[in-house]
Amino acid sequence: MRSFKQFSTDIVKKPPVSFPVIGLFHVLWFFYIVWSERHEPFPDPVWLEALWMLGYTACWIAACDLRKWGAMGYILLTLLNASLYLAIRNGKMSRDYMSDMFLIDGLFSVFLVFYFKRFK
Repeated sequence: MRSFKQFSTDIVKKPPVSFPVIGLFHVLWFFYIVWSERHEPFPDPVWLEALWMLGYTACWIAACDLRKWGAMGYILLTLLNASLYLAIRNGKMSRDYMSDMFLIDGLFSVFLVFYFKRFK
């Protein structure tokens, strides 16, 4: 088992330079979503966006540690999110059940596919 210090060093030094920067973007975006939705009651569907972002962030941090399950999880979340967008793209329901950044997540998934052979 690695210490937190070793883990944080690994997720910054092992992957290409863009991965930790994108990881920081995910963490900051997650905190922004939580901060912007703090006035809503918790079981409200608006909090599903924060749940999406938490999944994306956890998978991206695992991908920064060069874990294949993190990359596959991120790509699968992106595919699920795009599928939901195509299925329910009209109305308020589409805002509540999907991440707002699914197009950017698609671009990030391309980075993961490109570097997938480096993962273990």
